[in-house]
Amino acid sequence: MNISNNQQSIRDCKYLAYAEVEVLHLKDLGRFSVARNHACASRRFALYLSELGKKDISFKKITPHLMADFESWLKTQGVCRNTSSCYLRSLSAVWNKAVLDGLAVGNPFTGTYRGVARTCKRAMPPDRICRLRNLDIEAVLTDNGQIPVGKKLRQHIDRLQFSRDLFLFSFCVRGITFIDMAFLRKSDLRGGVIRYVRRKTGQRIEVFVEPFVSDILNRHTTDTSYLLPILTEQRDPQKMYRQYQNALRLYNKSLKKLGGMLGGLHLSSYVSRHSWATMARQHDLSVSIISQALGHDSIRTTEIYLMSLEGNVIDRANHALLESVFKERKRHPYSSPRQIK
Repeated sequence: MNISNNQQSIRDCKYLAYAEVEVLHLKDLGRFSVARNHACASRRFALYLSELGKKDISFKKITPHLMADFESWLKTQGVCRNTSSCYLRSLSAVWNKAVLDGLAVGNPFTGTYRGVARTCKRAMPPDRICRLRNLDIEAVLTDNGQIPVGKKLRQHIDRLQFSRDLFLFSFCVRGITFIDMAFLRKSDLRGGVIRYVRRKTGQRIEVFVEPFVSDILNRHTTDTSYLLPILTEQRDPQKMYRQYQNALRLYNKSLKKLGGMLGGLHLSSYVSRHSWATMARQHDLSVSIISQALGHDSIRTTEIYLMSLEGNVIDRANHALLESVFKERKRHPYSSPRQIK
């Protein structure tokens, strides 16, 4: 759907109305995740405009000053820097589309932050991965007084065990993301190799199936075309996406419970990916190889993944330096919070 076909002038066309049409267009293309991001950003921008007494705003009135003010407003709302950046990237993408349609000119987002700020990447060390693998979920629930009685609790245990297997599968398949894992088809597994295209970057990935991965697949067979029993819908793209969102929510909820069973570890769908990248670097794989293995479209993205690891290396070097100066033989002060091994 091309708004320029409506022959609206820059003077008359409103940003939020245009963004709404663009979201519908993205859904028609099956790009539901991008559409969702644009819709979320538009809602935030609409809330900001409402505080200015506006329901919408024409393209010509969107200036660098306005967008800088919107960015400041997001900060006052308690929005973190990366979330703010995500909103601004989405709004900017809609703006760029409007420029192509001849409805906007210039770039009012100059001066706003649209990068990815460094965050604390939580990677599990090898011993915690093994503890998760060997965790007797039913025994832990029993010890905590949650005695597995009845069908409902049995389903709860099965869901936790399945989520544990998905986490380990992701780790063993070079940190495959949940969305790529959910949409894997049986046809993607041929000759002992999983071949798929990353939905986010379009990078083609090939991963040899190790015996441990085969064991997981054998435990979780499906009667659909999907390789794993995460999704069931096979025809309607919008229903598939909604099903994926629900599955991701339940997956993260189960991982949080599993983390609690392991002593309060933070577990989420991305921890397996961060863990694989961190351990790969610790095994002397180059950043470029890790970037290729993860399917990143930029080495810079991989470097952000590994920044916390480089921090650990610096901490160790500093500890060794101070120890050599002061001859102290104390437990490494960073070993607990950063889990240095």
